[in-house]
Amino acid sequence: MRKVLILGGDSDYNLGDAAILAALCAQFAADGATRVTVTSSRPAKRLPQGATDVISRGLSSSAEVLRAAHAADLVVVGGGGLFQDDDSRVKMPYWASRIAALKLANGNLAGHSVGAGPLRHPESRLAARITCSTLASVSVRDPFAHAALSACTRRQIDIVPDPAFMLAPAPQATADSYLASIGVNPGRPILGLSLRKWFHSRGGFLPSRMRIALGMQDHRGRQTMSDLLAQLATVLVPIATQLGASILLLPTYTAAYENDVDICREFARLVRDCDVNLAAIDDPTLYKAVTGRLTVLVSARMHPLILAAGMGTPVVGLAYNGKFSGMFDMLGIPRRMLWLDQAAGELASTLPKLVEEALHAKDGLQQRADGLAATVRVRTTALLHSQAALRAA
Repeated sequence: MRKVLILGGDSDYNLGDAAILAALCAQFAADGATRVTVTSSRPAKRLPQGATDVISRGLSSSAEVLRAAHAADLVVVGGGGLFQDDDSRVKMPYWASRIAALKLANGNLAGHSVGAGPLRHPESRLAARITCSTLASVSVRDPFAHAALSACTRRQIDIVPDPAFMLAPAPQATADSYLASIGVNPGRPILGLSLRKWFHSRGGFLPSRMRIALGMQDHRGRQTMSDLLAQLATVLVPIATQLGASILLLPTYTAAYENDVDICREFARLVRDCDVNLAAIDDPTLYKAVTGRLTVLVSARMHPLILAAGMGTPVVGLAYNGKFSGMFDMLGIPRRMLWLDQAAGELASTLPKLVEEALHAKDGLQQRADGLAATVRVRTTALLHSQAALRAA
């Protein structure tokens, strides 16, 4: 029985990270000969299918994590934007020190389909170089991440598609039942919208979660965010009306330091003459199935775009980071996205065109997403067998 320990992003509160974790657990456990350990603060019954053991998050569990790493055949560091500094200059040194500690317990550490970049600060690039030298193998999820990380090291870095591409959706009947329960008619056109707070525009030394916990919440940019929401309401309501669609708000990050739900509710208060519903979903398989009922999705989060693409739903990005362009490039389709930093002057003229293009594109979107899913399945299985064999030897 092989043993795998997975360490990654904030899968307790971030649905995108939860999608990555669920997909990795399912793939590692697919052959029935692997025990998968994850870290989580959720009850065991809420763990993704395929996870067999759980270690509580937090400093108090550090020794337990090291023991699990020592016992594992493979330790996987993967999922989400782990190697970047757009929110915090502490993040990359944090991951460098954490991986160095794990190396003492197990040399079989793999960085698998990691989100990397931007790495704007010298200490971030130094930490990235140290981390790459520590890991037994390194792969990143897209060309943007590859460019950011390869600038920091001479070692080989592969590109492996985001594991969320291989997440299996919940049954469509389950999605329809859920939509009906919140007052949405799944047979009517639906314009999906995923929004986020705008922390990315300023960054800082401490992560936003720590600043808020210390009572240091910074409200700079609050008015810009409010203006953006007002413009989005002005632009999207006519699009929804033209489609005969309702608007479905699809938040993905529920922690207090991000809380997309608050932003979605603020947007909903601005909407007039259009049905608006909020889908507070914390199960990534259900979220993916619900995106399959959308007519189009406009998203300021990347993973909703990945999940929707996997259901063949047209997507438009509200980008704040190069990972959005990286995702479109991995899919091999035009970059139908609008940069949030430039959105104020372009929403009214550009967003309707992007939605129209997405709706009428003949990209074969689901087939492209399925192809990426197949690739990451093969690469994830190969990682398990090759690294577990090295450990056994």
